[in-house]
This record gives sequence, C-alpha cells and structure tokens, in this order.
Amino acid sequence: MDWLPKITASPRRLLRAITFSAVALVGNGVIRMDALAKDLGPGATAPVRPFRLDQVELGNGLLQEKRDRIKAFIQSYDERKFLVLFNNQAGRPNPSGVTPPGGWEDGGLLSGHWTGHYITALSQAYVDQNEQVFKTKLDWMINELAACQEAITARMKGGAGTGSASWIPTHPGYLGALPEDTVLRLGPPRWAVYGSNLDTNTWAPWYTQHKIIRGLLDAYYNTNSSQALSIATKMADWAYLALTIGDKNNPNYTGNLTRDDLNYMWDLYIGGEYGGANEVFPEIYQITGDARHLETAKAFDNRESLFGAAVGNKDILVVNKDNIPGRRRPYRLHANQHVPNFIGYLRVFEQGGGQDYFTAAKNFYSWLVPHRQFVTGGFGGSYAGTDGNGELFQNRDNIANAMASTGAETCTTYNVLKLARNLFLHEHNATYMDNYERGLFNQISGSRADTTSTRDPQLTYFQQLTPGTPRDFGNTGTCCGGTGMESHTKYQETVYFRSADGSALWINLYIPSTLNWAEKGFAVKQETTFPRGDTAKFTVTGQGPLDIKLRVPAWARKGFKVTINEQAWTNGVAQPGSYLTLSRTWKTGDVIEVNMPFSIRIERALDRPDTQAILWGPVLLQLVGKPNSSNNGYFGLSLYQYLKRDGDYSKAAIKQTGVSTAGDPTFKVTNGSLTARPYYIGDSQIVSSYFRRIEPAVVFGTIDAGVPNRKRNDGLPNYDVPVSGISSPGTDGLTFLDLVWEQAPFSTHDAFVKVVTSTADEFVDAGVYSAKERDSIVAKANQAEKELTSI
Repeated sequence: MDWLPKITASPRRLLRAITFSAVALVGNGVIRMDALAKDLGPGATAPVRPFRLDQVELGNGLLQEKRDRIKAFIQSYDERKFLVLFNNQAGRPNPSGVTPPGGWEDGGLLSGHWTGHYITALSQAYVDQNEQVFKTKLDWMINELAACQEAITARMKGGAGTGSASWIPTHPGYLGALPEDTVLRLGPPRWAVYGSNLDTNTWAPWYTQHKIIRGLLDAYYNTNSSQALSIATKMADWAYLALTIGDKNNPNYTGNLTRDDLNYMWDLYIGGEYGGANEVFPEIYQITGDARHLETAKAFDNRESLFGAAVGNKDILVVNKDNIPGRRRPYRLHANQHVPNFIGYLRVFEQGGGQDYFTAAKNFYSWLVPHRQFVTGGFGGSYAGTDGNGELFQNRDNIANAMASTGAETCTTYNVLKLARNLFLHEHNATYMDNYERGLFNQISGSRADTTSTRDPQLTYFQQLTPGTPRDFGNTGTCCGGTGMESHTKYQETVYFRSADGSALWINLYIPSTLNWAEKGFAVKQETTFPRGDTAKFTVTGQGPLDIKLRVPAWARKGFKVTINEQAWTNGVAQPGSYLTLSRTWKTGDVIEVNMPFSIRIERALDRPDTQAILWGPVLLQLVGKPNSSNNGYFGLSLYQYLKRDGDYSKAAIKQTGVSTAGDPTFKVTNGSLTARPYYIGDSQIVSSYFRRIEPAVVFGTIDAGVPNRKRNDGLPNYDVPVSGISSPGTDGLTFLDLVWEQAPFSTHDAFVKVVTSTADEFVDAGVYSAKERDSIVAKANQAEKELTSI
C-alpha cells in the first residue's frame, strides 16, 4: 500500500481531497474511486452525518480536562508492550524486558483486544491536536502489526515456526495475539465454549478481531494510514473465509459453515460475543467495493433468537428460565455482548443490507431506554433470584430492585451512546441526544478519575449504584479500560452534525469547541462552561444561507432563550426535547447566545417511585457520605415541606451553596446536613446516586393536614420476569403529594387548591382516603396561602 499518495498539505486526513490516477488494490478487493469522495464510517449514507474528528476542536472545560488526563496516560504508556504477544505468534523477537500489558492482556484467551482500543485512542489523540508523539506511536504499531500479519501468512508456504509460532494458519490474512485456532474452534466441528483452557476453550474471539480491525479503520479515518487499511482489509478477507469455509484443516471438518452453524455460535454466552464485528465489514465493503465483506457482516446476524425478536419488537433480553428461546442462550443476556451487535446492524443497513436491520436496531434501543436505564445513563445490575452477574441485563422496567451489588458496566454505556448517535443520524429525534447527553455527562465523564496518575488508565469498570459506595478506578487490560481510552479522546465527535446536502448544521451538545466546516465555508466557535454553567455563545465565521438547528434539552423547563446579535429570536417555539431552527443568511461575526437555566428536578425509578435521584440540568447530583441502616441503607429525604407554590426545589429544598476550586457547583440538601455534588467528579468519595423519599404526612409548608400521605398503587410496571421476594407491579406507587406537586408550578393559590381538591377526590374514589380526610386536606390547603407564596 506504499503507492497511496500522502497528504502533505496537512497531517490530518482529508478524504474529499484525495484522488487517484489508477485503481488501487487492497487485499483481494479494490478501493472504489467514488468511495474517497464520500463520507465513510457511521452514518455514511444517512440523511444527517457526523463531521470528521479533525473538523472539531475541543475547547477548555470539563471534558478537555478528562481528555488531557487520559492522553497523558496514552502518551506515557509503552506501546511495545502491545506487540509482545503478536510477535510471539508471528515468530518475531521482542525487546528484552518488555512484558504484555497485563490484566486480560496476559496471554489469556482475550489477549489482543486492548491493542485495538489503544490504536483507536492514539489516532483520536493525534487528530485532536496534531501532537506528533501519538502519530509516532501509532505508525510504529501499525508497521509492526503489518509485519506480524505478513509473517503469519508466510507460514502457509514456509511451514510452522517454533514456540508460540508453531502453527500454520488455515486462511491467509490472520492477525492476532493468539493462534488462529482460538477463533476457528468457536465454530464446527469443535464448538468451543467460554473458559480459560488455552487448548480447548475460547473467550469472545471475534470480539478481539473486531477491536483490532476497528482500531485500524480508525487509524485510516483519522490519520490517512494506508497501511492500517491494508492490514484491516486482509483481516476482513480472512474473516470471510473463516465464516464461510471455516476450520477446513480439522480432521473432523464436515464442510462449509451454514446459517444454522452461525446462529448456534452467536447465541453462546461470552464465547459467542463478537462486539460490533458486523460494523467494520460494511465499512470495508464501502471502501473496497468487495461484496464479500457485506456478506461477512451479515454472517454475524444472531438469527437464533435475538435478531428476529428485535425486528418483531418482542423484548426477550430476559426470559423465564423455563422458556428460553434458542438452543444455547442464557435466560438473561449479557448487555455488552449484545448492544454492539445492533450498532453493526445499522452499518449493514447503511450499506444496503435491508430495512430489517434498521428496525431491529431501533426496537432494541427502545427496550433499553427507558425500560432498563439507570439515572446515570447506565445499564445492568442484578436482582433477587438471579445469578448476581451485574454484566447482564436486568428484567424490563426493573430499576429500583436492580441497582444493588456491582452497578452499571461502563462500556455498556459507551456502546449504547454509539447506538443512540447512529440512530439519530437517521431519525433526528432529539430524545436520542437527550439520552446521549445523560450518559456522556454522567457515566462516561465520571468514568475517569480526576488525577494526574498514569500508572494505569484510572478508569471505571462498574459504577456502583448501591447507596454509600465509592467508585473504583484502574482497569489495565479490561474492556472498560479499553473503551474508556476511546471515550475520553473523542468528546468532540457528536457536538455538531450536518445534513447530507449541506443545508443544515445540527448543534447537539453544549461543549466548548470550534467547528471548521471548510467544505461549506463556515466555522462556528462555541464558548460555554457547560455543564458547570447554563449559557453558550456561538460565533459564526462564513457567509450564506444555512439552517442552524439548536437542540433544546428535555430538561430545559425554565426556558431556552436565544438571541442573534443581541436580538431575541422569535421565530419558532423552543420546545424542550426538540430542535429550534435558526434559518437565515449568516455573515461573519454573527453571534448566537443561548440561555438555558438549569433547575433541580427529581426523577423516580419506574418500578418504585419513592426511589429517586436529584438532577441539576443534565447532571446527576450524588449525596456525599454514608447513609445509616434505616430505609434499607438509603438516605431518606423529606422535601415537600420546603416547597413553595412554584415547586422550585433549588429555592427551598436543594440549594446551591458554592463552587469548588475546579468550578463544580456544590449543594446543600434540606436542612443543610447533606452535601450533593455532580456525578462527573471522579474520586473515591462515598456517595449515593439514589435516595428514598420519606413523606409520611400531608403537609403544606409547616401546616399539617393530620392525614397520612398515602400511596395510590396504579400505573406501576409489571415485571416481565418476576423478582424473588418482590411483588409486581408493587405496592410503592405515587403518593398524594407526588401527584399534587408534579403539576407545579401553580400560578395562583386558587390554582393550587383546585389541584389539591381534584387529587383528593380521586383518592376518595379509589378508596384511599375517606371523605373526612379529603375535607381536612382541602381545608389545610386553603389555609396555606402564606406558607406557599414564593420567595
């Protein structure tokens, strides 16, 4: 691939600027001439498309701080460690004293996956600021991996080597830190299962292949590395043969793999985990035009059970133990094993695979959000009556009873955000971006420790949801350690999108950044302290007509004010959970200013409304300290007694009291005995994400109605799969005061009394209150006008 021209005008990759004078061979395929004039990667054919990473520069703020900490680790890490196991398989020497990374990268059956993550992180770190140290490391690794691939394939003619290299590949193009056999044995005739025996077991071998190819493609996209593309394409050629012809040199070989064989492979717990392997092959197909790569992507369809269920919108992520669909799957599916599959289905759809692939991805996402999503944007957990494995999906609508033990796995959130982002490119539903923002500014940004240490990545695996637990950081060699390196080096990737025809710019996230849209002749600089502050300023450079679409966050309930050149924008309604379109002819120097006041709001768990969380704008506020043993170990809070008629918690019950030295807000809760702070702060403090709402009596300020604040247990979800010892749909419904105050603010005291009266009447009709109790409640509400008058 040395014949590929180099971009000398800029070290950054400019796909649209590349032209060829001849057809370029890549592996057994070709690069199509039109491929280099098109968008590549996720959303390449969607009506809305992302910008390249090199087109968006991150500015000062929270995310840059997190990014720089992980970049320091990546820069300090000895990249030679990644090649030790690859060199062993290739029969190449290693430098004296250099050892593998460790963790899961220790020669065990998942070795090699972290190499792909690190390559992705290197290319993203380089394209961010053009710092040569990252490019030097990246180029060296790619060159060494190419040599390993060549040496392994050469043994097909030259015979086996010695030691770890004493095997001959079945198909050309294999690259890995383990023998090719560790991948092939997953299929027929041996059907290897998950385990630790290096000779007989397997551990997500296609997951590792995906990570390596993904890293190489990212290196191609971000740095124009033709050598990385060449390696990836040869690996794809090998993958096609491995998934069609299969393990042909095995003495018990019975013929090519069938669709039934593939179905049987992918339903296997962990061993059948392939990450998003089906995402990379459609991308290689688009570049090369070789239809075999699209076939390879489709080979990963999990048609034993999950793909068809997703197309039909039948949620089977957790099933009853006596009704398991498929021959091999467990009754609870592994979350991070299956979320990436649907990212791949979207890529198959984008390259002409068919509508079912999009339908499956969309429906699958709807099973996750909101039905399995914690307030952090995380997923997983365990619940009574299960095996306690926190990496598996919880049953549908189980939030309150699934948060104990390990909590939410960080790399599952990483993948759900990728899925939401890709779905948005096709449907432009602001809800996808609301959820992307939630995960980004909570679980993802909170996954990196606020420390300068480079002894390891300082990233989380699980993020605890059990009240009164700290966060743990580290994770050399693990899946979350790998995806974390990626997450923190690509914060700019979703800030801006563009319509395929160039007529619209989508501003999705409020992150300090500068967009350089050279093809359109526009640049936009965004200045903001978000999420530490709630304003943003955009300065436009360029001239001409353009629709700028500003996302109005769903949480922006106190207004979303926009001015252009200090004049209020009045065309259109800024509806929370939508986009506001600014359609005009722009000129250099135009300034857009946005004010979206943050407010405190309470979110309830779907299945148990008294299990609640505090949010400030998009950010979860965690309670600091260890709760006592009451309330099942949760902090118990009574908040309604502090509210005024406006229902504003920030004025009464949960007040901001200051700002830390880092610029993060601090809050005092109720009488000031508790401190709350943003979830994204990365340290080892003991904290709680959820609390229990304790509101025993109907009170209006200090006026007690003398009536218990009873619950009305309707509208609660019924778990599709029972939880041991927990009634479903439960007995912890909304209370009288919940239903009253969720209708705040009240414009007048009469309006407040009217809601109290109608709600009390409903409770009487439901047999929850007597007529006498209703009369007492209404009488006390009438007396509370002074108590409830807003300050």
